[in-house]
Amino acid sequence: MPNVEDLPLLKPPYGRITAYDMNKGDIAWQVPNGGTPPNVKAALDKLGLTNVPPTGFPAQASFVVTRTLLLGGEGAAGRPILHAYDKKTGENIAEIAMPASQTAVPMSYMYQGRQFVVVSVGGRPAGQLVALSLPVPAAATTGRGRGGATADGAPAAEGAR
Repeated sequence: MPNVEDLPLLKPPYGRITAYDMNKGDIAWQVPNGGTPPNVKAALDKLGLTNVPPTGFPAQASFVVTRTLLLGGEGAAGRPILHAYDKKTGENIAEIAMPASQTAVPMSYMYQGRQFVVVSVGGRPAGQLVALSLPVPAAATTGRGRGGATADGAPAAEGAR
């Protein structure tokens, strides 16, 4: 991407997630893919621009969709964070630190009534899989909302490697 002193010449977002209303064919919502790359943040700071909203990472990220969530990282060029977005609104409701950046499409599966998400992170020579479990749905526990969210609406992922 063409830039001057680490500031891209193109208007952000540099990476974004777009959701479509499949019944209408219209864009339902768009959000930046992640925060702001460190080099862009540093360039903005030099200019005294500290209150800039997230610009997104210019990376190809992959996501998995659950009943209520869109889960995925920022791609290999992004930060090592797994995001949980509200599927209806695009609101970033949780960020889960990962040991390295996402390198493949996340996978979701059910086992003994629990939903798990597995993400491949890192790369050569020491890539790894990170498995997270979503809470048991509200009917089976107390204090949990739809889709395994806590009372404040954030997904309560329980990590295991």
